[in-house]
Amino acid sequence: MNEALKTLLTRMHRHCMIGGKHTPEKSFIMRLLKRLPRDEQKEFFREYRQLFDDDILIREKKRTGKGYDWHISINPRRAHDVKELLKGEGNETI
Repeated sequence: MNEALKTLLTRMHRHCMIGGKHTPEKSFIMRLLKRLPRDEQKEFFREYRQLFDDDILIREKKRTGKGYDWHISINPRRAHDVKELLKGEGNETI
């Protein structure tokens, strides 16, 4: 798993962004990607899209002050799977 993707899932899990608690996708993702080279960004987005296909993350349009933005959160039915996935990757901060 990509390091940036592990960081994303760790931060979301640590801040309990599960189900109804969500964060704007654009700002959250851009913070992680600004340090990555272009080829690693492509790999990140490939794995990132796979998380939505596997129903691990939820992506919804939410009303904001300037219109509608995409927001992401962990699927509450798969939160335990995220915790196990991160433990399996050797992340002790969970």
